[in-house]
Amino acid sequence: MKTIIAILFTLIFSFSHGQKTTPGETKKAIPFAIITPEKKFESDLKKNAFTIYTLGGLKPYNNEVTEAYQKKFNVRYHNFGCIAPENMDYYEKYNLLVFKHLQEKWGKEWEKDIRDNTIGWYKWAQGK
Repeated sequence: MKTIIAILFTLIFSFSHGQKTTPGETKKAIPFAIITPEKKFESDLKKNAFTIYTLGGLKPYNNEVTEAYQKKFNVRYHNFGCIAPENMDYYEKYNLLVFKHLQEKWGKEWEKDIRDNTIGWYKWAQGK
């Protein structure tokens, strides 16, 4: 047990002192890549594979309908659970681009069984 505590202490200490800052300087996270919703959509369009982002909730979903929907319209759902992502606007903009694509390809057929916890769905439905 003492060995595990010593290893954990060493790891924590080494990570916490790995990056030095000068007085008055703050540490800033540097993003590895900045990808806009539009760039992600264009990349997914080339692959013909799209993600629809959703927020969790208490309402159970029919897995057979969900699986059939994803297969038919070549999308997959990504559920964030009950905690909304920090950059919600990003996922809403991306979903709206996917909705536009689905409308161009499938008309209104795709709207029938889309999950109602989809980010941006109500904005899309109001804009029609």
